[in-house]
Amino acid sequence: MKQGISISVLYIVLQYGLLMFIFPQSVIQSQSSGHWLTVVLGWLLQGVLLWLLVGGFREGKEDLLVCILKSKKAPRLIWLGVLTISNICVIALIIRGHSQLLKLFFLPNTPLWVLMALLLVSSMCISYAGRNSLLRLSLLVGIFGLPLVLISLASSFSDLSLLMMRPLQPSLSFLGEPKILPLFFIFSHTIGVIGFFGPLSRMAKRWLWGAWLISLFFYLLVVYIPLGFFGHEAAAPLRHPLIIVLDSIRVNWFFFDRLSLFYIMAVLLSTLMNVTGLLWLSRALASRSSAFIRLAANPITVSAIALILALLIVNMSELEKWTEWGAPARFGVVFATVLAGAYYRRQAQLRR
Repeated sequence: MKQGISISVLYIVLQYGLLMFIFPQSVIQSQSSGHWLTVVLGWLLQGVLLWLLVGGFREGKEDLLVCILKSKKAPRLIWLGVLTISNICVIALIIRGHSQLLKLFFLPNTPLWVLMALLLVSSMCISYAGRNSLLRLSLLVGIFGLPLVLISLASSFSDLSLLMMRPLQPSLSFLGEPKILPLFFIFSHTIGVIGFFGPLSRMAKRWLWGAWLISLFFYLLVVYIPLGFFGHEAAAPLRHPLIIVLDSIRVNWFFFDRLSLFYIMAVLLSTLMNVTGLLWLSRALASRSSAFIRLAANPITVSAIALILALLIVNMSELEKWTEWGAPARFGVVFATVLAGAYYRRQAQLRR
């Protein structure tokens, strides 16, 4: 029961931080109508990845992390190298995007490298905790972060127009759009982290699948709130339509007068958990390797390289290009991880 609640909260916490700065604009800009189809198809793809990785509701005996660590030296080092390089690139993109938003909306006089370094240092310190400690921390983050997200999104409902969300007729025009590529990163990233927090009991899997069902609610909200506020024609050119909507709404019933502050605080907590999970994973994968490899995969080393990469991204346009190029590669890494999880699960079933 406790594991199920923790793993489901971690799943949702990892999700909503990624939905902020790329997901709404990618969906809105990729097609002019029927945006729900893109969201639902991506969500179903995420469900397929989750099913391949953890299976149905049967109790799982396999631990993907332990299985990789017990494999032969060559496969283990290949997994370590591929996942660590992928994690470094993802960390660089995450801290660069979220730091830019912090600077743009709230801290315009703070140097960008300072914001990125603060995010990395905080995550780096937490990443030395164990797997169970991270699960417990996700509960704490969820208790504080999820209400902030829900309050922020719900407070914008009175300013939305259902007519602006039309037309709802779906089309497949998004299939040829490069703007759709970042969605492969959004829908696959969480699966690539959550798969290493096994083995999962039958009850934990039920909670996890419940979190997957709830995630569709968030996916649809972050797309249709900007559409209901601006309409498609006005929302399509915007780089951060959801944040602009929330930033334009004022509240007088709390000590924050801007809704976007609620949302940014919640997303910062999610960002810390995302970066922490990736740093922890790189360190855990190198735990049975030589001292040199453990040093290379150490959170301090990974954070330093990620910060250098992030500093090489000069503006948001270049960040979007990096995301479009890197998203299919990240999806490929996660898909390979999912296939490995399915293989190890099958081997465990045969042994039983």
